Amino acid sequence: MSNKPARLLQKYDLLLEHLDFEYIRQCTNGREVENIVKVLRSGEEGYFPQLTAFAEERLKSLRPESRLLRKEQPLATKHTLPEEQWREISNNLHDWEYRMKTLTDELRSAQVESDDTTVPRIRGTFDPFAKEEEPERVPQSKVIKYCDYDKWDKFDADTEMLKMDLDEERHREMVRLNNQKNSEHPKIVELPPEVKLSQQEKQVIAGKLREKGNDYFRAKEFKEAVEEYGKSLDLFPSAACFNNRAMANIKLQRYDQAIADCNQCLALEPQNVKALLRKAQALTSTDKRREAYKVYCDVLRIEPTNAVAQTSTSTLRRQLPDLPPPNAVRLTIEEVGNDVPEIDFRELIRPKKVIKDKLPDAIKQ
Repeated sequence: MSNKPARLLQKYDLLLEHLDFEYIRQCTNGREVENIVKVLRSGEEGYFPQLTAFAEERLKSLRPESRLLRKEQPLATKHTLPEEQWREISNNLHDWEYRMKTLTDELRSAQVESDDTTVPRIRGTFDPFAKEEEPERVPQSKVIKYCDYDKWDKFDADTEMLKMDLDEERHREMVRLNNQKNSEHPKIVELPPEVKLSQQEKQVIAGKLREKGNDYFRAKEFKEAVEEYGKSLDLFPSAACFNNRAMANIKLQRYDQAIADCNQCLALEPQNVKALLRKAQALTSTDKRREAYKVYCDVLRIEPTNAVAQTSTSTLRRQLPDLPPPNAVRLTIEEVGNDVPEIDFRELIRPKKVIKDKLPDAIKQ
């Protein structure tokens, strides 16, 4: 297959016959005329200045707002503007600089003379004497050197961008709360009565909270993920959300909470394989290997070809040799009481017919 890029005629599904005065004059499709202008400007099919100008005029009549009709204007400089206009702009700029300098001097002198330090600065105004905050520097341990190829291979750009978005969202929320807390005259807001949501509305809102928790989980912000999953479960408990929170708790090494979430999920869906596997993983991490082995056996009864369960059961049987095989069936032995009559087994082996021995008669003969 050739790597040569396709021609613009093929890209825009045009024919060579479409590059014609009569066809462009009769065409009423602004998008098609726009594509024809692109082909003519590219020069792939030849240089036709008159046809190009005609196509641009036709496009102006069909789609006057088209981006192809925009023309760049050069920047205004001393050599492109008339001398009087340039002199007027320069004078206005110098006057503005002088006024700003005078205003700054007045503010500086007023601040030095004033001894009242209890008056807070008006919010939303620019303080020319405030010290500039130094930007937060990234620790050297987190900076990846350009020649460290192993770290660059492990670097996940999508995860880092997601972390930056979540940090920005948290910063905006923190600023909003601080502004609300520091406001001099807080407004008295009457809270509306408690809104009763329908079951469907709760399910939709819980789904959005669960998706937000998934974003935190993908960004490896596991604590925030657990909080969002908890909010979702408060509105509408679901097996999927219990399952996700169990995995986040495992990442945080909260194995007891993870086992509890798995039990909640299994109460809703008894044959949920993911919940069984995560419960077994948490049990193994808490050194409850025999219980974990039973859970893995339950997984194999549901999915006999599950690779994780097969590998884990083999590993646990090597660690604990007295464990039974996964497919073993436990038999119950019932004791028979004394009231059952005894069976005389001699009756079972006693012959029904006695045959006379003919050997002595044969010896006599």
